[in-house]
Amino acid sequence: MTRNDMILLLGLSAVSLFSFVMVGSWWAFPDQSAPMPSVDARLGALENQARLEPGKVENFARLGAAYKAMGRLREAVSAYVSASELAPGNAEVQRALISLKAMAEVKGRH
Repeated sequence: MTRNDMILLLGLSAVSLFSFVMVGSWWAFPDQSAPMPSVDARLGALENQARLEPGKVENFARLGAAYKAMGRLREAVSAYVSASELAPGNAEVQRALISLKAMAEVKGRH
């Protein structure tokens, strides 16, 4: 395993943990009496939240994590760039952008 592969693996692990904390915890303890919303419905809710509160970094970070989990990398980058513009020094957002860049580079090689 090369150094770049290790860096990519560490980055993906960090993003996975960040994604669970930001998005996954919502699904971890659902209300058992209510039906589980579809992925599209949840994504729509995240998009609406980002539209309604465009000044909140968390909204764009959650949206970016959701897009990334769905494999929609361009939208994920766009959401994380919006988050980065709101909070340029946010380490989690910067790590997510670095991870997406690494994913794009790896994808481009295949």
